[in-house]
Amino acid sequence: MDETKEKLNEEIKAHFKNLSELQKGSKERTTAVNELNTLYRLKIDENKKELEDQLNEQKKERIFKAWIVAAEIILPLAFYAFWIDKGLRFEKDGAINSTTFRGFISRLKPTKGKIV
Repeated sequence: MDETKEKLNEEIKAHFKNLSELQKGSKERTTAVNELNTLYRLKIDENKKELEDQLNEQKKERIFKAWIVAAEIILPLAFYAFWIDKGLRFEKDGAINSTTFRGFISRLKPTKGKIV
């Protein structure tokens, strides 16, 4: 793209130089102005395309970062939910045998006063 941009800019400069040498109102000057107009349109289209490509890349980066943030939240929650489920199934008979879930289960039981 850089080579294309450079060639386009060089061509526009050359047309400007040629334009100053031509007589006003002549057919050649009108043709040169039309060619210069076409070159400018090409340059504008090239700039638009480059800007759209940059915006698409930024959009992809934002989406990727959003998925990473979601994974950072969801994966630990799923992991904890899995192990809490396993622990509660182990403790379901009412005899609390492990110290891991003793504090957790005490918080699940209704108590008098404020719930912490």
